[in-house]
Amino acid sequence: MVVVLTVGRIWRAFKVITAEKNFHPHSQYQEYITQMSAQHLESYITHLPTFQVVVCRLCESCIPPKDPLRHYEDNHTAKNDHPVPSKVRHEITDYMATLDLCQPKEVIYPYRLVPELKVVKNGFMCNFPNCGSCTTSESSMRTHYYVHQKSVPKTYKDWEATSLQTFFNGHNRKYINLYQS
Repeated sequence: MVVVLTVGRIWRAFKVITAEKNFHPHSQYQEYITQMSAQHLESYITHLPTFQVVVCRLCESCIPPKDPLRHYEDNHTAKNDHPVPSKVRHEITDYMATLDLCQPKEVIYPYRLVPELKVVKNGFMCNFPNCGSCTTSESSMRTHYYVHQKSVPKTYKDWEATSLQTFFNGHNRKYINLYQS
């Protein structure tokens, strides 16, 4: 018996031996496609199973799993830096659909360097007790500090310079201090 399976636009035929116990052609095919796609796409993306995310190697940030095409339309079309061909974008989307990925708000952030993600060297961390909020500009930090006190004198500065990282950009952005314990 021959079974033809598809994932996205990729077709493969498998000879199935029906006498084999516990043979699940779809799950074995999924493993094959995942391995094949990962090798083909590794110049564009990196899967970080520890965090259940996929990192775009071109912009060094994670691709939201709900709408990976949006990431590429916003950042990697012909009119942007680092264009990615449409065919590859769709292959990445198909590959990501085979992975167990977290939604951006579910990612557990480490307080250490993640080498695959971009480092923001000119960041700031709030020193208010039990806060640790991070931003990329002093004006944003000053605005943040109003959460802690009603008035912030112009010369007041209770934050420090630090290096930051974030998994996602846009409305899912959450900066983490690389040197926080």
